[in-house]
Amino acid sequence: MNTVNEKVNKTAEKGVDNRKVFAYRVGIRFIRSIAVAFWVTVIAFTLIRLAPGDPAQARLGAAAEPEAVEALRKQLGLDVNPLEQFFNFFRGLIKGDMGISLQFDREVTDIIFTALPVTLWLIGFSVLISIFVAIPIALFVATSNNVLIAYIFRSTTAISIALPNFFIALLGILIFSIRYNWAPLLGYTPSFPENLKYLWLPALVNATTLVAILSRVLYSSISDTLKEEFVETGVIRGIKRPRFFWFYILKPSLAPTVVLLSYIMGVMLGTTIIMESIFALPGIGTELITAVISRDYPTVQGITFIFGIIVVFFSFFGDLMAYWLDRRVKF
Repeated sequence: MNTVNEKVNKTAEKGVDNRKVFAYRVGIRFIRSIAVAFWVTVIAFTLIRLAPGDPAQARLGAAAEPEAVEALRKQLGLDVNPLEQFFNFFRGLIKGDMGISLQFDREVTDIIFTALPVTLWLIGFSVLISIFVAIPIALFVATSNNVLIAYIFRSTTAISIALPNFFIALLGILIFSIRYNWAPLLGYTPSFPENLKYLWLPALVNATTLVAILSRVLYSSISDTLKEEFVETGVIRGIKRPRFFWFYILKPSLAPTVVLLSYIMGVMLGTTIIMESIFALPGIGTELITAVISRDYPTVQGITFIFGIIVVFFSFFGDLMAYWLDRRVKF
C-alpha cells in the first residue's frame, strides 16, 4: 500500500514539476517576444531615418523657405539627434502615446485603431476560409491511397501557389464584380456583418494560395502520421470514426500546420497591402505605405511597433497551440 502511495505522490510531484517547467518556458518566451518587438521598432526607427528625404520639406513642399522648414522641424521635434528622438518616442510609447502623424495631424494611435481592424478582419476571414477548405482536402487525399488523386492534388496546389495574388484578384473582380455584380468594387463598411460584403472576395483571393500551402503541409504530415504504430492500435481497438480521425490522425498532424499558419498570418500583415490597394480597403498596410512615402516618422514607427507585437503574438500563440495538439513538440 505504501509503495502505491509513493508512486502516486511521485507522479503528482512530476506533474507539478512539468507545469512549473512549462510556465517557466512560457515566461522566458514571452520576455523574448517583447525583446523581439523592441528591436523591430529600433530597426524601423533607424531605417526610416536613413532613407533620403525630409518630412518637414515634404510637408511644406519644394518651394518652401528654409526658415519655414527649420521652424517646422523644431516644432516636430526633428531638430535633435536621432538617439534623443528615439528616447522621446519610447518614453511616449510607455505612456501609450505614439505621437502625432506628420501628414494628417492625427494621433498615430487613432490611425492604427481605425485601420488595423480592416486588415485583421481580412486576415481572419482568409484564414477561416483556408482552414475549412484545406483540412478536408488534405485528409481526403492522404487517406484515399489513390495515386491519381494525389497527382491531381499536387499539380493543382502547385499551380495555385505559382499564380500571383494580384492576377487572381483582377480575375475575381472581372468575374464576381463586373460580370455578376456579386461583390462591390469600392468602399468599405466597418460594422459587422456588413463588412463581409466587401471582404469576402479579397479573402477568397488570399485563400487560394493559403489553401494550397496549408493542404500540402497537412497532407504530408497526415501521411507521416498514418505510418505510426498508434494508428494501427486505434484501428485494432475499433475506435469510432470521428474520434479516430481527430485523436489518431488529425490532431497529431496539425502541429506543423499550426506553426506554419501562425508564421503566415504574421507575414500577411505586410502582404495584404496588395489586396488593400486592389480592392481600395482602408487597411493598415495602405496607411504604412502612405506614411513611408511622406516620411511620416511617428506613423511608420507606431505601425511597425504594432506589426512587431502582432507577429510575435501570432508566433507565440502558434507554438502554444502546436504544443497542445502534440506534446511531442518541444516548446
